[in-house]
Amino acid sequence: MKYHLGVEDIEPGNWVAWVFELPGCYARGIARENAVQSAPDAISELSGRLIRAGFLTHCNDSSIETEISEEFLAFKSTPEYIVNAFFEDDKRVLAECDIRYADSLLGLNREELLAVVSQLSDDILNRPISGEVQKNVRGILRHIGTAEWWYWDRLNRAFPREERPEELFELLSKIRKFTLRQLPELAGRELRTVCSGEHWSPRKLLRRTIWHERVHTLQILKYLKILSK
Repeated sequence: MKYHLGVEDIEPGNWVAWVFELPGCYARGIARENAVQSAPDAISELSGRLIRAGFLTHCNDSSIETEISEEFLAFKSTPEYIVNAFFEDDKRVLAECDIRYADSLLGLNREELLAVVSQLSDDILNRPISGEVQKNVRGILRHIGTAEWWYWDRLNRAFPREERPEELFELLSKIRKFTLRQLPELAGRELRTVCSGEHWSPRKLLRRTIWHERVHTLQILKYLKILSK
């Protein structure tokens, strides 16, 4: 099967190749070529996870082909805000099959995240991580939740900011439940917004939400190896 890629420099030194047929599937690299070359492995890895979740029945790795369909170079709309990609593919309305896919993969992502962090002690959650923008594992987890809320805010559909729970796992749970309730309402709807010079749509929200939780789950796993030493 041929998969189509959207490639962007999401931030300095961090290129991402997005797989349009699998929202949220991504490959990363410090250069454009690294991300593109890693895309088949990313497709295979995600397909394996979807098979284990019961969403797919099989994946023929030998049939994976990729083709770059779109490219985007990030830019700053303000000194503090980097505008990320809005691809032509992001204009496609979500279909019912996209919602079923999202339910399965968001559930799998959350299951894997909680398996990593739910039994961590406060000491580990709060222990400072050198060079980490979010300071510690607790900060990364809060960032996962607030970013998901923020994506909905870009579409003008988020619940009020003051209703976000302070307790960490309540925050993650409430926002995810909100996402799973809201996504079916977006099926078949054309919805476009612009915030801080960046374009948003339901499909962009979906790929960013799936990607964001997964990339930070893998980040936490790497940090825990360091913190356990």
